[in-house]
Amino acid sequence: MEMPVAVRPRAGVSPANGFFSLLRQSLSAHGIFWLIVVSYYAGYLVLLRLRPDLVPSNFLHMASGFLQVSAPIVFMSLLLMRFYHIAFHVKPERSIPALLKDLYQFLGSGARMANGIPMAMVMVVFMYVFVDVKAAIPTLNPFSWDTFFSNLDRTLHFGRQPWEWLQPLLGYAPITFLININYNAWFLVMWMVWVFFAFADKPSELRTRFFLSYFAVWILIGGLLAIVFSSAGPCFYGRLGLTPDPYAGLMAYLRGVNGVVPVWAVSMQDMLWQGHIDKTLIDGISGMPSMHNGSALLFGLAGYQVSRPIGRILFVHAFLIFVGSVHLGWHYAVDDYVSWAFTLVIWYAMAPVARWWHSTVAQGDFDRMLEAGA
Repeated sequence: MEMPVAVRPRAGVSPANGFFSLLRQSLSAHGIFWLIVVSYYAGYLVLLRLRPDLVPSNFLHMASGFLQVSAPIVFMSLLLMRFYHIAFHVKPERSIPALLKDLYQFLGSGARMANGIPMAMVMVVFMYVFVDVKAAIPTLNPFSWDTFFSNLDRTLHFGRQPWEWLQPLLGYAPITFLININYNAWFLVMWMVWVFFAFADKPSELRTRFFLSYFAVWILIGGLLAIVFSSAGPCFYGRLGLTPDPYAGLMAYLRGVNGVVPVWAVSMQDMLWQGHIDKTLIDGISGMPSMHNGSALLFGLAGYQVSRPIGRILFVHAFLIFVGSVHLGWHYAVDDYVSWAFTLVIWYAMAPVARWWHSTVAQGDFDRMLEAGA
């Protein structure tokens, strides 16, 4: 059968050219993600021209800080992933030597590195723009939706705020502590999922679909909609000078618990508010929609396609993120509902886009180079 024209290999594509040839082809195979990040960055530059009051951060400073923070988390994520693989699939007699050997083989795989390095490069540029855009939200559109979303929450939840319904079930120091642990674990879960897909041994439609959805969620939910519906969230309601404050009781409870056991949400909220006032690097307050909830749901959707047990665990994590975002005062419940709805639309919309990309010449050439080198 004749090979479709769209995926015929071009001349000069050979696995004998070595790792750098493979990496060059991988950069081409990741072209759709380069297009996304370049367009995102170009839009940001236009925004800076239209709004000269916005001051961009130093890219090298941000990239250095991002790598310093993310590198240990990425390594920890990799370590946990490979430990899970060794413990539940390989089941060797001596776990530590087997884990070290597995890590060496994983990091020494040219295919994995060629597949993952372009995505890491895209991620650094993407996060530079995202962090700046998020910090600029109150400047672009000052917080003005908090009262509306608070009232909408009360209307949708039968005349009471969602946190008030949850308080009889969750309003105990040990439970709040555990909920906060899960909420903070989102960072580790995000990097574990990201590393798993970014450094897969070969490309796949699922991998492409995940990253297309990932960037779309962050750009649309964490950027565009966050600017349009600029709001600070329940924990900052009183600090905005809005009265009466229906979250005063919740915040008093959280601060009281923080005096007994650590509730890191309280200190982080204080840091974010101070950063918002001082315009420091620790900035970026945004309520509607919830990035935590949208991305956590995305992790569950993608994880379920890899492994149903892992997917179920990630869905439980996403549900607890939803509960925690309300109980810890980060979000109005409607923030989470909107975020979940948009994430579902994005996830299903990206499936045909991923299929199309895997029929292109650039992706086909890279796939064949990997197969030839296997």
